[in-house]
Amino acid sequence: MCQVVALFVKPPVPGTVKTRLAKDIGNEAACSIYRRLTEQVMQQIQSGGYLLALFFDGDEEKLPDAWKQQAFCLVQQYGADLGERMLNAFRQLFAAGYPSVLLCGSDIVGLDVDYLLEAAAALETGGMVLGPVFDGGYCLIGFTAEDFEPQVFEQVDWSTERVLRQTLARCKQAGIRPVLLDTLRDIDTLDDLRQAAPELLSGDL
Repeated sequence: MCQVVALFVKPPVPGTVKTRLAKDIGNEAACSIYRRLTEQVMQQIQSGGYLLALFFDGDEEKLPDAWKQQAFCLVQQYGADLGERMLNAFRQLFAAGYPSVLLCGSDIVGLDVDYLLEAAAALETGGMVLGPVFDGGYCLIGFTAEDFEPQVFEQVDWSTERVLRQTLARCKQAGIRPVLLDTLRDIDTLDDLRQAAPELLSGDL
């Protein structure tokens, strides 16, 4: 059974997170929404009984103390691009002895306990799981150590609408058939926010 979830985060500093959203609602408001979304996902990870491995991109000193306290390990992301950073995160956790790992983003509406449980269950039968998002990427990826295939992180145009399609093509080349979960929505734009979490616009949770 999957025990650990790797969460990719950035320090919640205005002007450095949710920059596309900030163009419409301002840096402070966008940062506040990012922080709320991240803390909601962290809460769901804890509610599911998973260990939280926090992989951060940026200055560790600017991470909230509450985030650090919830994590059983705190690791600086490293790699030339997102794919390499995810690949390295999996390698680190598998090297630590965890038999299966889920890795997810921190700004996803709908990534709750049930979604995580479904992802973990998929790993027990399929060896790999993906959680698509509406913009053509994915918000969650998981592997068992036995079925881990680094090449699914190669030759992918990260931060484009081609990410999921290219990842699935890489899976096919590697002979892997990942389990696909329901499609969720990450919050990059004001339209995303209005559709997925309009309550955050009014400041209500």
